Amino acid sequence: MSGMNSMNGMNSMSNWTCFKKMALAVVMTALLAVCAFAAEAPKSAKDTLMWGVNAEASSLDPATSKDTVTHMMMYQIYDTLVKEDPDDYTKIVPGLAERWEFGKDNAEITFYLRKDVKFHNGDTMTADDVFFSLQRSLDSSFSSGISEAIDHFEKAGDDAVKCVLKYAYGPIMDVMTNLTYGIVSKRAVEEAEAKGVDFARNPVGTGAYKMTEWRAGDSLTLERFDEYYDGAAPIGKIVFKLVPDASSGAIALEDGTLDIYYLVANSDYDYLKNLDGIAYVECPGVGLFHITFNVANGIFTDKRLRQAAAYALNRDDIVIGGANGEALVADCLVPTSVFGYDKNFKWYDQDVEKAKALLREAGYPDGFDVTFSMQGSASYMMPGEVAQDQLRKVGIRVAFDKMERAAYLDNVGDKRNFVASLRMINASVRDADSVLTRRFHSAMLGGGNNYSGYSNPEVDALIERSRKSSDPSERLALYTQIYGILKEDVPLIPLFTDTIYLFYNAKLKNLKPHPVYRYRIYQTYFEE
Repeated sequence: MSGMNSMNGMNSMSNWTCFKKMALAVVMTALLAVCAFAAEAPKSAKDTLMWGVNAEASSLDPATSKDTVTHMMMYQIYDTLVKEDPDDYTKIVPGLAERWEFGKDNAEITFYLRKDVKFHNGDTMTADDVFFSLQRSLDSSFSSGISEAIDHFEKAGDDAVKCVLKYAYGPIMDVMTNLTYGIVSKRAVEEAEAKGVDFARNPVGTGAYKMTEWRAGDSLTLERFDEYYDGAAPIGKIVFKLVPDASSGAIALEDGTLDIYYLVANSDYDYLKNLDGIAYVECPGVGLFHITFNVANGIFTDKRLRQAAAYALNRDDIVIGGANGEALVADCLVPTSVFGYDKNFKWYDQDVEKAKALLREAGYPDGFDVTFSMQGSASYMMPGEVAQDQLRKVGIRVAFDKMERAAYLDNVGDKRNFVASLRMINASVRDADSVLTRRFHSAMLGGGNNYSGYSNPEVDALIERSRKSSDPSERLALYTQIYGILKEDVPLIPLFTDTIYLFYNAKLKNLKPHPVYRYRIYQTYFEE
């Protein structure tokens, strides 16, 4: 959507012309969709939706929260300037901004705000509210994982705000869909601070629902906001009910006590899928399960041994035995659902003889013993045990050092005291850059997320080029180059991206899948 010159020599004017046409098409498509829904908004046969959750909200303030459960609730309370199309989460459409323009070599974005948007306290949203919200979140430590490219925000007149970047950043629009940048009422925040009231428990947003009651340890109740800029929602009330035990949640879903439950246990998937009164949506998540090698210290400093391990694995069998078949094998070192995943790229196929040959070449004709440092939960141990058996068959004899999460984060995450580990990374921005930068850029060595100790100046340069380009085709080509180098070096082995499910009452209609649980109840309704 930008006008930045691409590597194919396209000039700035033609790019900007293309951008303007694309932006106009996005706005017109969104307006037509809004009008269609407003004209045909169905009545709901049931006015209250009971949504079971496995954890309580941490904070209903966009600037001080980032966990999945809390954001699931907050997407009903707040809006962002841009959002994902409910029918296709890979597309960005207008939210509180009706349009936007890139400028200054794509390192600035001006967002033009909708008029007559109301907050839950009755105030009309202004550019002051939007600037206050965005800069407040940027200044918060909770935004650090997604905001590296943003320098600051500023007002751009009475009806616009500007996002000023440190450099052109390809995934910036995806960043702006994150609820961290949800818009709050400036007056409500300041009044709460003046009175010593916790805004995080008394939120005021512009969303389709407003909070009316929070019963700690029990439930959170939201009611329809009749002055919502996009029209009143068909369902009048949402009750998020705390049900920590997954089995109890599945039972409550089956008997109708709950209309939705997050998070159903994998072991209940098949049973619930076969119930007439239960429906579900599914899509790939944004997590990548992978094996990380310590390439700076220990036996896996020898690339041949890492390649041997890659040849030893049958990742289809790891999905079946380690993820109950509810995952997609990943051939690139990023989640399968993010922009930049190359469906045509292929990782190592299992080849036991090649694995054994590499072990002999490296001086280990009889194999070797090695310890994998692991979190002890089934999510990691199940695929770990399948991989353990496959590695054993080529002579790599794996023992597990199982740890509680806190000990694991200290020993493996902070101290880098490990030889190999099976772990998972989530793409905090739904773009390959989110994983590639954190896991492989040398700037992330030490205190960053580059746990393997991998450093390659060529990869660094390609990552920087790809993240700063605004040409999708160029970025995809650069990512594929990176995947090829990482395949040769094998600092990590990609395993799979798990499938995300949400199970719900089959009478609830128009619920759409999303890889990070951004379910918007606004356009859902109950049939008779």
